[in-house]
Amino acid sequence: MMNERLIPFVRGVSLIGHNDPDTLKDAFMNEVIENGGAYADATAVETCLYEISLHGIIARGASEMDAIQKWITAANATLANPAGEEVEADGFITMHLPCSTPRNHAEEIANAMAERDRVKPHAFHRMPFGIS
Repeated sequence: MMNERLIPFVRGVSLIGHNDPDTLKDAFMNEVIENGGAYADATAVETCLYEISLHGIIARGASEMDAIQKWITAANATLANPAGEEVEADGFITMHLPCSTPRNHAEEIANAMAERDRVKPHAFHRMPFGIS
């Protein structure tokens, strides 16, 4: 469930250097507090994983930074694919555009034969040099 705060938060987090983990942790903690998410550390979760649930996106990781990085990746995927369509292994969504009109091969063959058999009026034009 994407809301109006997701895009500004992801943009803001992308401006924070990944070599500054304390700032990233603070940004996530503040966003969770302000927007009703969940931020569980490994001791509070039965799976011994860190878990972040924010703006409808859930990510788990072996460490706090791992969970943050996975959340950022999942958020970017959500922003790139808001309809939730299935993404293929190559990372792209294949679109099959509808054909405007399906081809009718029988009609095409009939039209080609009629064109071939059609009398061409320019064949009966007067031949040069008085030959008729």
